[in-house]
Amino acid sequence: MSLAPFTSLRVGGQADFFVLAQSGQELLDGLRWARDHAVAVRLIGGGSNLLVAEAGVEGLVIKAANSRFTINEDRLGEPVLEAEAGTNLARVARRLAKQGFGGLEWAANVPGTVGGAAVNNAGAFGGETAACLLAVTLLDASGQRERLSADELGYAYRASVLKGRERGDIAVERVELRLTVSTPAQADGRVKQFNAQRMRSQPRILSAGSVFANPDGSFAGKLIEAAGLKRASVGGAEISDQHANFIVNPGGATARDVFTLMRQAQDAVYDSAGVWLRPEIELFGRWSPAEQQALRGRPVLSRG
Repeated sequence: MSLAPFTSLRVGGQADFFVLAQSGQELLDGLRWARDHAVAVRLIGGGSNLLVAEAGVEGLVIKAANSRFTINEDRLGEPVLEAEAGTNLARVARRLAKQGFGGLEWAANVPGTVGGAAVNNAGAFGGETAACLLAVTLLDASGQRERLSADELGYAYRASVLKGRERGDIAVERVELRLTVSTPAQADGRVKQFNAQRMRSQPRILSAGSVFANPDGSFAGKLIEAAGLKRASVGGAEISDQHANFIVNPGGATARDVFTLMRQAQDAVYDSAGVWLRPEIELFGRWSPAEQQALRGRPVLSRG
């Protein structure tokens, strides 16, 4: 099964095995199958921060597609969104805003699922998942469920213990997010403000969102533009002329094109500003150790 249709860049190769899990039981079945057949297992949500290797992904890939959700208005004296991991984050945030629930307005244009947001601490416009997450329910291959609070997830900028796979082969089954009481006019108005801001500043072509994390005291996009790479291209991949921290796929790009363009941006910024850009995009699948290391960091060299 090609994974390209399940990523926001629409590039990449095939998974050896693939499951589209539309319920908690199907998540469990996939985890058990991988355990019983001694194959590696990885889970994906919306695929919005993944660069899938053209050589594909070893083992089983489970795509979380369980997407039921409810609003519990009597819990803890505040409304709580209780959503299955495959729920589309942007879609549910827009729907809630129109119903007068706030707290997720920042997420109304964030691609991906609530499960992926919980793993990656997704954020935008000053908001982030860690600030509103109450708990996640995790599921392992034995059928055991564990509920962890935000404090137990080790959140940092676009990171968590789940992203680091520190808890092994588990799946996020359910996510609980704190909401606020608002009005449709206020909440939907904020959504529209954020949407207008994004339209002005971010490309609407296929992309994986921000490619690099902003270095302390600077912005990755400005550094890439200052290095002369705005509108640069490799094959079918291009650095956006609207925002240089976005690599877009107007059509025909490959994962190799995107990787090569990322490396060019890193080298150019390092040579011009002495800053090594740290990727937000995760290399996924059969990338070589050398390729993985090449993105993580360049050795410190004398620049005499």
